[in-house]
Amino acid sequence: MYSLPIANYMDFWRTAKNRSVYIGSGLLLVGTTMVYLPMDKVIENLPQRVVPRLQLSTPLIPSLPKEGVISEEIVSEQVVPEQSTQVRTEFRIIDVEVPVATEYVESGQLAPGMSKVKDEGEKGIERRVIKITQIDGEVTSEQISHQFMLEAPKKRVVLRNSQPIVAVKPKIDVSKLNVQRVMTMEATAYTYTGNRTATGVEPREGLIAVDPRVIPLGTQVYIEDYGYAVAADTGGAIKGNIIDVFFPSLQHCISWGRRPVQVYILYGK
Repeated sequence: MYSLPIANYMDFWRTAKNRSVYIGSGLLLVGTTMVYLPMDKVIENLPQRVVPRLQLSTPLIPSLPKEGVISEEIVSEQVVPEQSTQVRTEFRIIDVEVPVATEYVESGQLAPGMSKVKDEGEKGIERRVIKITQIDGEVTSEQISHQFMLEAPKKRVVLRNSQPIVAVKPKIDVSKLNVQRVMTMEATAYTYTGNRTATGVEPREGLIAVDPRVIPLGTQVYIEDYGYAVAADTGGAIKGNIIDVFFPSLQHCISWGRRPVQVYILYGK
């Protein structure tokens, strides 16, 4: 049988191999003759166990969208003939709002218990790339593959003076008051509710809520640590030896809390 010289044979092999790389084909050795075959024919003649590995595709890597694009899908599919299983991968891009955090700054320029917003702040935007995997049309996993901040949030800044409010009342010599009787009572506090008092007047400091069976409405009193007041209001929770003193703000009420006090029932100031 005729055969090529060794040197010519090797040159022919190198040339044919190089060409097969460029044109995506294959070479088949038949006896001592090199035969050119297209790549699809090569695959058909390979053992069946090799075919699935050749047909698997590499998942696509998502590229970030242009500015202004909220979401998009990048899809790759893998098919395994032996198992007839379809694996689908999606990369979904979403923008998520980042809430505003509040920062409190103590300021001695404000009165105790007062606060003031210095800067309202701004929400941020975070971009997330969500990888979604489906097998035969059923979602099997969702996970964040990438995330980064498009716009960082800006803090909301609030100035405040958290020092407790201390009511300063002039000390009264109660021995000089025209006292009818003295009662030890429990005093709570309330502020504006949008309603008038039980006697029809607008609520203000110096008015108190009472149980009319204990202190009649219209009675003038002097209350320890509070000052002069008039019984002008009632309340569902004001029963027995309990009074509710009025303050112009909720912070005043919180600072007052709930305390026992001496209540001096007066004939007149």
